[in-house]
Amino acid sequence: MAEPSSTSMATLFTELVGRRVTFSGQLDAAPGAGEQLYCLYLIKPMDSYRVIRADLSLLSSFAGALIGLSPETIEERVAEPTLDETLRDALNEVMNIASRIVTLEHRGVFKGIFGDPAQLPPEARNTLRDPCYSSHFKVSIDGYNGGAFSLLAPF
Repeated sequence: MAEPSSTSMATLFTELVGRRVTFSGQLDAAPGAGEQLYCLYLIKPMDSYRVIRADLSLLSSFAGALIGLSPETIEERVAEPTLDETLRDALNEVMNIASRIVTLEHRGVFKGIFGDPAQLPPEARNTLRDPCYSSHFKVSIDGYNGGAFSLLAPF
């Protein structure tokens, strides 16, 4: 699998949220800072799944920066029992655009965001347990919370 570079991912997210974003490659998955989200992508034409696992705080920062929320407002909305609709919609938009980085050779179709890995299709859960390919990053966003970001693939 052709691997997306940290530079290409940083460029994509910097252009998207209008803030400087850096992706620093890590040898292993960093321990998550709090709640994790799982973003599911169907890869065409193979019909296999790839998964982005990332900190809720990081993905919420991407979404909040996209729609111009302050870091404090993002933290307040994330602390609510259910994720604010505006922030959730922005998060879905961010992760849909991120489909450009989950595969460089094929077409990635964003299928959704899950808070519980048990909700993922069995093939995607297998990828989480035993990925054939993985890349891990520490991400920072100027003025916002950063966090851990991993891309996992079955082959």
